[in-house]
Amino acid sequence: VRSLHQKSSCLQELVHSLHQKSSCLQQLVHSLHQKSSCHQELVHSLQELAHSLHQKSSCLQQLVHSLHQKSSYLQELVHSLQELAHSLHQKSSCLQQLVHSLHQ
Repeated sequence: VRSLHQKSSCLQELVHSLHQKSSCLQQLVHSLHQKSSCHQELVHSLQELAHSLHQKSSCLQQLVHSLHQKSSYLQELVHSLQELAHSLHQKSSCLQQLVHSLHQ
């Protein structure tokens, strides 16, 4: 009887120990599940950030292209205005000579 009682006590201690370990494992699983959820949210947020940055990059590329086109247009305009100024200067000189010639 005494031997059975000892074995029963050992079994009870073993069951208690296994129950504690089971509780610890459940807490560990719960903790890992929470971390997994956080990790998934982080990955999702990073994907959204990457998509947003890609869109902004595309917008900036379009802006740079547009500014480059405007710059080329302005350079052509400046060149045309310089030619016009040169032409007007020549015509002004011709008119001055004509006026001077008529004055004589």
